[in-house]
Amino acid sequence: MYPDKEADLLKAFSPAEPIFTVDPDYIKRARSLSKREDNPCGQALKALLVKADAALKQEPLTIVNKPILPASGDKHDYMSVGPYWWPDPDKPDGLPYIRRDGEVNPEVEKTDRPLLAKFISTVKTLGLAYGFTHREDYAAQAALLLRTWFMNPETRMNPNLLFGQAIPGICEGRGIGLIETAAFAREMLPAVSFLRDYRNWSQKDMEDLQAWFHAFLEWMLKHPYGVDEARHGNNHSSSYDIQVVTFALFVGQSDLARMILKGVGERRIAAQIEPDGQQPLELARTKALGYASMNLELLLELAEIGRQWGIDLANFESTDGRSMRRAFDWLYPYWTGDREWTLPQIQPFSGEPAFRCLRLAAYLYLNMDFEPVKAELACVNQKEKAQQIYNLLVPPFEGSGLHALRISEDVVIRDPHVLVDPELANGDPALLPDPEFVNGTPTLSEVEVAFFKENGFLVKRGFLQEKETFDRIVDYVWENVPREIVKRDDVQTWFDAPHGQWTEADAEQAGHFSRGTWKMRSRKIGTEPFFVDKIANHPRMRQLVSLFIGDPVKRANRVRGVYCIFPKPPNSESRLAPHGDHTAAQLSAMVFVDTVPPHSGGFTIWPGSHYMSHLYHTTVYGPLDPDLAEPYSKARDNVLREIAPVEFSGKAGDVVFWHPRLIHGGGVNRSADRDRPVVRLVVPCEYQRDGMTPYFNLSHGPAPNRQWWVDTRNFREDVPATVDNMWDGWAFDTGTTDAGDCSA
Repeated sequence: MYPDKEADLLKAFSPAEPIFTVDPDYIKRARSLSKREDNPCGQALKALLVKADAALKQEPLTIVNKPILPASGDKHDYMSVGPYWWPDPDKPDGLPYIRRDGEVNPEVEKTDRPLLAKFISTVKTLGLAYGFTHREDYAAQAALLLRTWFMNPETRMNPNLLFGQAIPGICEGRGIGLIETAAFAREMLPAVSFLRDYRNWSQKDMEDLQAWFHAFLEWMLKHPYGVDEARHGNNHSSSYDIQVVTFALFVGQSDLARMILKGVGERRIAAQIEPDGQQPLELARTKALGYASMNLELLLELAEIGRQWGIDLANFESTDGRSMRRAFDWLYPYWTGDREWTLPQIQPFSGEPAFRCLRLAAYLYLNMDFEPVKAELACVNQKEKAQQIYNLLVPPFEGSGLHALRISEDVVIRDPHVLVDPELANGDPALLPDPEFVNGTPTLSEVEVAFFKENGFLVKRGFLQEKETFDRIVDYVWENVPREIVKRDDVQTWFDAPHGQWTEADAEQAGHFSRGTWKMRSRKIGTEPFFVDKIANHPRMRQLVSLFIGDPVKRANRVRGVYCIFPKPPNSESRLAPHGDHTAAQLSAMVFVDTVPPHSGGFTIWPGSHYMSHLYHTTVYGPLDPDLAEPYSKARDNVLREIAPVEFSGKAGDVVFWHPRLIHGGGVNRSADRDRPVVRLVVPCEYQRDGMTPYFNLSHGPAPNRQWWVDTRNFREDVPATVDNMWDGWAFDTGTTDAGDCSA
């Protein structure tokens, strides 16, 4: 039973590189945004520095100066009392104390609890201030406070909570006292991460701090109080999990942290959240809104840590529908004031948990509507939102802005050249026939390599002979249209599709469908064997991909789905919508699963644009650099003005291999203008080499909630993009291969 196995997995202390839960990519973005006074990060930094300057005057804090001693007689032992326990007015000595939930006994102020809170808050302020300014006086003061509290033998705290939340007349300490050290994990250690850059914070300092937390972690995992807290069942257990995960990472024991994270879904989410999103253990309290919000915040923080390690808690759902998202949706209208709170809340609700929940949810669910700076919160005004120090740890969510950067209004996009198989040309002089070297074999020639490098694409005609698979995929598309909003046998329903409301539930289950473009994809769609085995991992696909990027090729777990473009009504106006993906793929492919005649919405690229895009990314395969978004947009617009795009037409089994940095988009389906309306269907696939060390950071590569459409991740071996390294690491193997061996 938890945490018995986890306790057995804890290894003896040995100095190791500390791992912090703060996402360095968030910090990088926050640092950039903090230079702008009109941005919440800039306003948060201004507010932070006022506090940091005051914190410079703070004397070192220690628990050894307490006026009363715990039962152990050791002044180094932390002690506090249960905040909601009061003297019994019916007893002469008031003992034993009785519980008054939600009402704080002022005796708490005489214990170590307020001192601990002050210590953590001060270290957090100073550490963050140093991280954003590199002022060494901030770091020096933070280091002094840390050494005093954790390292100095005369002033240090013992690594246990034997006397936390005592109840006079009942017990000298309880497991639930561990809720009071949660801020070590949630607030203090993220600030400590910045001290790695401080020259007077030595390796020994870090190792001594790790040794303290290793001892504390061992106590949490093995002492009956720690075990009680792990099994408590409500927000206390959520807080416990955050602590043991964070402390395990800090002492370099990521295997233990991952093991704990993997159990959070069944152990916490399924146990604490009802199918309708309510949290009964929290809603039974006298401050129900506060406790339900706090517990969800804790769970979302666990999901955020899990995201960084490839463990998708944000989208965990039990068989009967219990999930974090349900809890979020249940609480959301109460935070915004759209629904009146009718359960007990004996104190005014602080909006800070709601703010943090919204910020994390915006990232985890990729939903700009959840961004708290934009959302209406009933209990937090705009100034308070902007000055939240949390903005510097998790900056405002910017949505998909880097994917869909606006094209300047003065850009006139040129009409595409349509590249066709000569069999489809029908003598039309406006069509561009394939180069003479185009073939359907899983080989690369020197001419093909040179063409690919220059233009960024290579066509292989008739590359896959999988008629049964292609027919199944076409049928599958129509099977997934909800409520017959578009009908396979009624061409009139194809124009301006979809007809009727395409709901959020439809989008979740089958992908977004708007203005004639349907990206049919979901967590399930794209993982079926006829996609994965018969297309993405087809032996011929893997054979050719390996010639491009080298062995071993990572096995695909999914494809993006099916990208469908429906015909425009005859003689209607429309235009191309070019964009860049900025994903981690090393090579991409578009597989035709049905015939796409010329001018029927074929996949469209801007030849050679991969060279332009390359230098605006943080690394060769990394994301677009947010600070270069504006110059990138200008360079992209110049490409659109100067380069005529190429639209691909073809038959089922044709494959376009292309460089992921190319500017591209779906073509305009004008097949109805030629009295032969068709729906364009292609299956996008992504590839990268295996054996790399993946990042799970959001901006370093798709988070788990993005993995339903792309199966590639950025990796630690990647290097900054330079003028000369676009093709570093590519194999471009032009050796001969017997295509017959790869046709199965």
